[in-house]
Amino acid sequence: MQFFNSKGILGINARNLLYIKAYNPKKAINLADNKIKTKKFLSARGIPVPKLINSIATREEAEKFDYDSLPNSFVVKPNFGFGGEGIIPILKKEGSSWLTVSGEVIDREYMYDHIIDILDGRFSISNVSDTAFFEQLLLPDDTIGAYTYKGMPDIRVIVYNLIPVMAMLRLSTKDSNGKANLHQGAIGVGIDIASGKTTYIAQKNKIIDEIPGVGKLEIEIPYWDEILEIASKCQIATNLGYLAVDIAIDKTSGPVVLEINARAGLGVQTANLAPLRKRLERIQGIKVTTPEKAIRIAKDMFGKVVEKEVVVSKKLIIGKEEIVEILLKKGTKNTEALIDPAAERTVLDRTFAKRTGLLDSQDYDDEKSTLKLKFNLKSKRTQTIVDIEDLKDSKYNMLIGARDLKEFLIDPSITNENQTRIQKPIIKKKIANNFDIDQQIVNIDNKLKLLYHLRPINLTEEREKFFKDFKYNPQFTYPEVQFQPQTLKSKIENIETNNTPIGQIFSAKKDDITKKIELIESVETQDFTIKSKNLFGSPDDELVRECETLLMEASKFDKHKDEDIDAEGAKEMFEKVFTSYGLKGWAVKIKEEMVTDCIAGKNNRLFVREKATFSKNRIKGLIVHEIETHILTAENGKNQPFEIFNRGLANYLITQEGLAMYNVTQQVNKSIKDSYKAIALVIAAKKALSSSFVEVFEKILSLGIPMEDAFRVTLKVKRGMSDTSLPGAFTKDIIYYKGYKEVVDYVENGGDIKDLYVGKLNVKDVELVKQVGGIVPPKHLPKWL
Repeated sequence: MQFFNSKGILGINARNLLYIKAYNPKKAINLADNKIKTKKFLSARGIPVPKLINSIATREEAEKFDYDSLPNSFVVKPNFGFGGEGIIPILKKEGSSWLTVSGEVIDREYMYDHIIDILDGRFSISNVSDTAFFEQLLLPDDTIGAYTYKGMPDIRVIVYNLIPVMAMLRLSTKDSNGKANLHQGAIGVGIDIASGKTTYIAQKNKIIDEIPGVGKLEIEIPYWDEILEIASKCQIATNLGYLAVDIAIDKTSGPVVLEINARAGLGVQTANLAPLRKRLERIQGIKVTTPEKAIRIAKDMFGKVVEKEVVVSKKLIIGKEEIVEILLKKGTKNTEALIDPAAERTVLDRTFAKRTGLLDSQDYDDEKSTLKLKFNLKSKRTQTIVDIEDLKDSKYNMLIGARDLKEFLIDPSITNENQTRIQKPIIKKKIANNFDIDQQIVNIDNKLKLLYHLRPINLTEEREKFFKDFKYNPQFTYPEVQFQPQTLKSKIENIETNNTPIGQIFSAKKDDITKKIELIESVETQDFTIKSKNLFGSPDDELVRECETLLMEASKFDKHKDEDIDAEGAKEMFEKVFTSYGLKGWAVKIKEEMVTDCIAGKNNRLFVREKATFSKNRIKGLIVHEIETHILTAENGKNQPFEIFNRGLANYLITQEGLAMYNVTQQVNKSIKDSYKAIALVIAAKKALSSSFVEVFEKILSLGIPMEDAFRVTLKVKRGMSDTSLPGAFTKDIIYYKGYKEVVDYVENGGDIKDLYVGKLNVKDVELVKQVGGIVPPKHLPKWL
């Protein structure tokens, strides 16, 4: 569908920088995160909320709490919970136990354990200690209750600038276990802002024709205007400039606010098949003083019913700023006007009125306060009474109020090409352009799966041949290139960047991508080594001598003793680490054949080679290397305003791998000499530039490296070549030791390791990154840091 390719879709990074960071003060966010405070705060201001029954803040309170004092039905919730986690709706009491709305029976021991889990922060936003509370159980209104599975449906309304810009109905399903959470399988239904009528149905980010097991959904949401008004009032009360208000319709009480969310998800766009960012931009800067006016604007601008009426009534659409033609006694005069629907009457600047002769000489005493005026706006002539005021602090000579706008609809995204003085703030334009550049670069980079193109498709067969005859040089074949190199190079070349800090980052990444494309193009050709050097460099003689000395000093290498942990055992250990860091989106996948035993992939996967074995100490090192370095850094990159920080800045790999090695030496009680394979790769790369596969293998074997390791080291530096009897090398893997040295130097010169966790960056870019607007400190850090 065209919608999914729309540039107006709001992404997480843009939402965080342009709306949450810009319009949501930290104090207001803290209020939204605290459900008990929010409930009391809104209730005190006349906004309906479910009744608070009781709360438990400590283990001592949980032990002493009189559970018999609870009513027959209620809901238990974590105060700082998110995503519907930890919520148990109780339908009724059954003896000494309770029956949940999903039909599950839970006893007092289960309830107590659940309360303790809440107190321990199991369901909280930041895994910090929490408070459990009990509130009134709501019963769904009959109109929408029939379409939900057991749980309570709610309506999420996105509010910005007091204006409800988008809304959806959320319906729980069997998959979501009775919870109205889209990520758990609940259904989102778009709602037309103007009428409250349901539109599209979405589940798991896909549009579906009907609700599974229920059928089509074509209803009008009850209390619609009241719901929109409540949502707008929540924004006024909380001072959150951008928020989602979740409202339920109780069978007896009507609309009540379940919670407010300062970090609203973006699934509402799919449910409405409408890009949220485009709507937000249209209303930015409109002056809104009351919820009533906000609702009128929302219905005019975003309601599908109103949009149909516009075609019939032929109302003209105007922007926030327009050129107006004023009719004088002799001729006409054009001037800039601000369209201000929040003001009742139109205002004209006194000085402008004098200069154009609209005010006669006898009026120069500045006592006259009104004036009859005729003007043309677009093709519409208006005759009205305007107020005369001093607008010297405004760049406009005229402000057009609501009384003279009845025949128009306002679209703030429209600009007038003839208004030379009207310019959007430079910073806003720059951010928008930078987001577009970011997306273009990341989209191209995502197509370049370098290691995929360098993995021989006949690796297993050639490995067997080599181990049968150690004089045999493998003859590798590789996957076909899965993109059009020339097309991508042309696209990346046509992306324009500027000299701002983020512009310099983009420019460097463009060069990086071009070199990567050329390297992939050159696989199996004689240009491969040259292209590899262009991208990753090559080992110099001094670096090689240093590595040979380290291997001689080490003299003793891991002979794979105590490697009694298989791939399944390693998978289980890695998954526990993911849980401890709250990395719910990450998973471990066992792969049949890989060049390495374990590697963090781009799509939230940690890959483990099926036949690999590990010792406990090696697992510990991999946890530090792959999870506590690569994965945590990637997660921090997702929190930055630009996706390139997750994908990786130019030449980021050398710092990523160097940091991983540095961390292992610090945390696993290892010397750099213990990382013998990384050191051997430098020597192997140098040797491969002038030697065959067999000669490189013999060289590495002569250093005392175990045979299997020697083969994998040789494979790494000779991959990309078809006939490995020829000289040539893939030089990427010199970055491990080279990067380690750079990180050591960085730390010894006072650099802060935490700055390297901001995202995937090169150590040389740290100071440049600090100058980029919107960069946030790393949220995910190793526990030992």
